[in-house]
Amino acid sequence: MSFYKVSATSHFITMLLGAWLVLGIFIDGYAHNHGVVETFFTPWHAILYSGFLACAIWVVGLTLYTKKRNGSGWKQSVPAGYELGLLGVFIFLVGGLCDMAWHLIFGIEVNIEALLSPSHLALMLGGILILSSPLRAGWRESGWERPDWKTFLPSLLSLSLSAGTVNFFLMYVWMFRYNLAAPKVIEWYTDNSSNLFAHRMVEDAQVRGLTFILLNTIVFMYPVFLMLKRWRPPFGAITLLFLIITALMGVLDGFNQIQGLIISFIAGVSADLLLLWRGNDEQPQRGNRLVAIFTPIALWGSYFGWMAVSSGIGWEPELWVGSIVQAALLSLALSILSNATDRGIR
Repeated sequence: MSFYKVSATSHFITMLLGAWLVLGIFIDGYAHNHGVVETFFTPWHAILYSGFLACAIWVVGLTLYTKKRNGSGWKQSVPAGYELGLLGVFIFLVGGLCDMAWHLIFGIEVNIEALLSPSHLALMLGGILILSSPLRAGWRESGWERPDWKTFLPSLLSLSLSAGTVNFFLMYVWMFRYNLAAPKVIEWYTDNSSNLFAHRMVEDAQVRGLTFILLNTIVFMYPVFLMLKRWRPPFGAITLLFLIITALMGVLDGFNQIQGLIISFIAGVSADLLLLWRGNDEQPQRGNRLVAIFTPIALWGSYFGWMAVSSGIGWEPELWVGSIVQAALLSLALSILSNATDRGIR
């Protein structure tokens, strides 16, 4: 087991370099989505892999510095929380080499197959292990139940960028990209289907929309429950988490869905206000349950509210109101499950 703890400044540097890596991932995603990728050797790949190289040098450098300074063995020289990060460096390196070979042999993937390429999934795994290192380090700190912003920010950025990376590989279910409940979208499905299958196509689009809402609820809320399992975060932490996730997803389409940031802000502030209100509760799980129930209501209520004002809602009230209730119930179930065990992340 590693005993060496790096400073908060070192964690900030990890996150700065991690942001470089993550922006490279999303810029590469933008290029794929807009059909400008033709070869492995592209400027956006240069951003991505240079970000990884910077992260790799930094993580390995921290280990070497500790070994030289303390004269300890290799295992004890890895900074606390960075053990899996070092493994992530190796996985990302192997994934990058496989990605280059894959592109040279099979060509450049487009659309959804690019997200399911085995080499790209290896990059995702390696990247998350690197990015989550400060989160694991912060989790192990004692006396951090109510951290201030200065001490908590590296862990929050680590959680946010890790969740954003997961969401990147789920971009095909990002509800803000499709607006499947809008009347114009429903009309398009109807006009582009034969009379025999038009109703079935509209129903399939409704199923997609409901599925997207539930999956997006998990993407937003699971990091919140992970955070609340360990800390009582400072006011604004959930808002920042939601904004980072949504802003990163906005890169993929050139911020065409800017309303997503407003909706995420409303939901995040709602959650932070609930925690502030219940901040001195002797049973914090009560506040957590309120966050679990009302944050999805604020999120999807704002989403459908924006849609009602901007384009109208094409779904029946039973459908769109029911989707909000179902999202809240799913979030509550996740909150209960997240506290079913006392085991933390390592």
